[in-house]
Amino acid sequence: MIIHSIFFRTFFVVLAVLTFEAHLAYGIIVDRIAATVNGDVITLSELEGWAQPLVQKYTNDEMSKKEIETTRQEILSQVLPELINERLAQEEVKKLGIKVGEQEIERALDQICEDNHITRDQLSEKLASEGHTLEEYKKELKQQIERAELINAQVRAKIVITDEQVNEYLKEHPLNNSSNAPLYIMQHICAKFEEDDPESKKDARRRIEEAYNALKEGKVFEEVARRYSDLPSGQDGGYLGAFTLKEMAFSVKQAVVNLKSGDFSDIVDTQVGWQIFRLKEIVQSGQTDLDSAQIKEVRKKLYHKQINARFEEWLGELRSKSIIQILL
Repeated sequence: MIIHSIFFRTFFVVLAVLTFEAHLAYGIIVDRIAATVNGDVITLSELEGWAQPLVQKYTNDEMSKKEIETTRQEILSQVLPELINERLAQEEVKKLGIKVGEQEIERALDQICEDNHITRDQLSEKLASEGHTLEEYKKELKQQIERAELINAQVRAKIVITDEQVNEYLKEHPLNNSSNAPLYIMQHICAKFEEDDPESKKDARRRIEEAYNALKEGKVFEEVARRYSDLPSGQDGGYLGAFTLKEMAFSVKQAVVNLKSGDFSDIVDTQVGWQIFRLKEIVQSGQTDLDSAQIKEVRKKLYHKQINARFEEWLGELRSKSIIQILL
């Protein structure tokens, strides 16, 4: 069973609490300062907590005390920069006023269960088998969502994956397509709303109508998507993917089946929110070696690669402006 990758930070924060006894075994003074980040203290016990999963993984009873200690020190030196980055990121989260509510966490949990084809009970059982609880998982998930919001605010808006980049990747990594049906290359603009919140739905409707009017005035779809769409795909010009008609939800199929390449649909009420769909082009059977899932996967892979690179660059810029002292 594979749990969504958002979880496998190995509960560093939680382990900082759970591994107190391990610190005593090493005879470490738990309140010693390991580093300061803009005046904020990182204690040695906190660093030990982050490093403990790796220490457990790379040491064993067959090693001498000296070997264990050497390995442990190497791990601490490698983990400390990551903990500093985490502290800097959390500092920015507070500065930007990013807050994650219980409803967002619950939606993320539902999505994780859906992606991994498991129930909440099965997720809880999996966590319990690894020594964790669902509540601990939710705390870690909250931090991950905050990090995602931070990336969205600082990095994602600057990331654009062009068709040329996708095509270049495909030249180097050819794929096979088993589908004979035409593929509809789709874009969209989405104004999200809370289904049980009339004001949220009304506000989302106002925004999607502004987007629709901008398109009617001849504005470029990609620019309108970047301005109005609430989904990450908006910053990619609204690219949605490639689908056969059979793969589309009924409401989406109705909206696009009669469109010509370059046309956009009326406003559509979907479970995600109010949406406008654009048919970029139709690729006929035999003209491509890709199916919709493969195209989406390629774009996703390139997108995350750029996000990771840009986020590391942003962290580097943040570190250069911060006052960091290593006291180990």
